[in-house]
Amino acid sequence: MKRYVWLTLALMGWIYYEMSDGSDFAPNEHQVAAVELEVPEIVARADTATLMSVSSSNTVAQPEVSDADVLRAVALVVALDTVEPDVIAVVETVVEPELDIRAVAGSRVNLHMGPGTGFEVITTLDGGTKIEVLDVDADGWANVSTVDRGIEGWMAERLLSDPET
Repeated sequence: MKRYVWLTLALMGWIYYEMSDGSDFAPNEHQVAAVELEVPEIVARADTATLMSVSSSNTVAQPEVSDADVLRAVALVVALDTVEPDVIAVVETVVEPELDIRAVAGSRVNLHMGPGTGFEVITTLDGGTKIEVLDVDADGWANVSTVDRGIEGWMAERLLSDPET
């Protein structure tokens, strides 16, 4: 029986040797693709790793741009295109956003955490308190911030005076 096992093992080894091309065997050469990666240039990096958050009270709505402003900008670009590069002066225009300052019209009005009476009350404002209206939703609730203390919250727009002009 041992001879039979050894003979079978030898026969299988010889068959494997012949099927893999025997003495003419040459291993396959694997081709490796060379890829050149473009590394993006880092323009700026923060000095700190601390993440910063921005609340909606710190954002400023962008002013609307009229057609006249666009035409002036196009005329300026055309004019600058005809001037020598060393003569060009950059003029920066700072547009101050118009603040919607109003006063509390009721005698004592609750300032809520969200747009509705179901939200928690932050504080109660006395009549005449100056506030800045940040936004007004479709349901008539105004997102406001007190001018003197900077407390942000929500109150019904009907409890505010008309905008100051």
